[in-house]
Amino acid sequence: MNLLKLPNEPINMPILFDFSLNISSLIYEPVTTLTDLLLAFSCFYFFFSIQKIEVNVIFISHWQKFFLFLGVSTMLGAIAHSIFEREKSTVYDSVWISMQIFAGLSIFYAQAAAFRQLKNPKHRSLFLSLSLAQLLIFIPSIFYFFDFRVVALNSFIALVQLVIVFFPKNFENWVYKAYISFGFFISFLTVYVHNQKLSFSKWFNHNDISHLIMYLSILLIFRGIKYQCKSDNILQTNN
Repeated sequence: MNLLKLPNEPINMPILFDFSLNISSLIYEPVTTLTDLLLAFSCFYFFFSIQKIEVNVIFISHWQKFFLFLGVSTMLGAIAHSIFEREKSTVYDSVWISMQIFAGLSIFYAQAAAFRQLKNPKHRSLFLSLSLAQLLIFIPSIFYFFDFRVVALNSFIALVQLVIVFFPKNFENWVYKAYISFGFFISFLTVYVHNQKLSFSKWFNHNDISHLIMYLSILLIFRGIKYQCKSDNILQTNN
């Protein structure tokens, strides 16, 4: 009886290498695409989860838009990193600009969610107006300069504001504030990682590290929002 004998030789490693090359020929930046998709689907999940919260306050709808626009932005990022090479082309430029505009909208709604919770009506109105002005300056700037430094500066300004607004100043409702404030605080690391181009390897570069930091950031923010919705005091003062 003839038996099928397995070869004694170990698996040919060049086959695995060739497979990775074939993947990279189909998807220009496969790991970056994967981490972008992780971010996008997480944002959409958080968006629908917040939608199920039966709380009728304005800042909750702002948080929804924050996750929705961030999800669209990172989905466009996945398309840009998977389909297009990093070279000048009209299509790539259009996707990149669209991605940054949606990211800017996401930041604006995070600011709106934060400033809506300020107790002083004059301060609330002032900071909402300033955040809108920031958005209206950011959008034409990204068209004119077409530079990630514009995105980094816009994000940095917003992150400073958000960390300060949500920083726990007393023991009242400190848990949700700590979640959200720390979530935005660690987002500063993404600016540093991008500027320094920190990478573990060709297959896990500064984009991938930034995406993982962003995932941890939005997870903490989402946990903070859910915790906040359990606070009767907050809900009563923000109707």
